[in-house]
Amino acid sequence: MLKKLTSREKKMLPYIGLCFFILLIMWIIFAPNRGILTLYKSQKKVEKLQAENSRLQEENIALQEEINRLQDDPAYMEEKARKEYGMLKENEVLYIFKKK
Repeated sequence: MLKKLTSREKKMLPYIGLCFFILLIMWIIFAPNRGILTLYKSQKKVEKLQAENSRLQEENIALQEEINRLQDDPAYMEEKARKEYGMLKENEVLYIFKKK
């Protein structure tokens, strides 16, 4: 059966309700794997991954352009071979002078 609340218990009800409300808000914010904090971290991670993805797409486009130039432009391929690998043409001599 229900008993009547004393005046002290009646005064405690708002505090109990407030504590329950605070606990509920804290659970909404800090709940593991579903709280607002976790959502915020996940959004930041998504933004970081999207930026990385954009950077990699740009790099991929640049590399594809270089592949196309190497396949289609013999002069560019020769220039790359000379600069990056130090290759010379037949009967060509390279002189390197050191500065004093």
